[in-house]
Amino acid sequence: MTQQEADIEKTYHTFVARIVETNAVWGLTKDETWATSSSAAFEDTEVILFWSQREGAAACAADEWESYLPESITLVEFLENWCVGMYGDALLLGADWDTDLSGKEAEPLAVALDVLNALKAKGTTLDFTQYDSQEEFEEQVIEALGGDENAAQA
Repeated sequence: MTQQEADIEKTYHTFVARIVETNAVWGLTKDETWATSSSAAFEDTEVILFWSQREGAAACAADEWESYLPESITLVEFLENWCVGMYGDALLLGADWDTDLSGKEAEPLAVALDVLNALKAKGTTLDFTQYDSQEEFEEQVIEALGGDENAAQA
């Protein structure tokens, strides 16, 4: 693993820890459109960008996103609506990208599983609105990932 890859992984793990701690995820929006970028790893694949802090999102509101504003969503909304919806739409999730628009590109359900694992490690349970429990959500995510609980560790 190169130093850049190690830094991206560290930033990603900080992203997960921070959103679990704050119960908020940030994006850049304009007229209900969220900031996206083309994937560096996969041709014809879009990445929706999310940040763990308002400042990170605001720092990227430049150039084509100059008129975009930071907007927060709850962790439950991020998991239930965004991660699940992005998975269904075959989109990737960009976590805490820097102002050069580089960072981790991840499968949204793998991110959801990482968040669930961080919640469990912290002893925190979220109140889901579209699932009966956090456990049911986790079971659905694992099933969608092909039954592999360790898929997020890849």
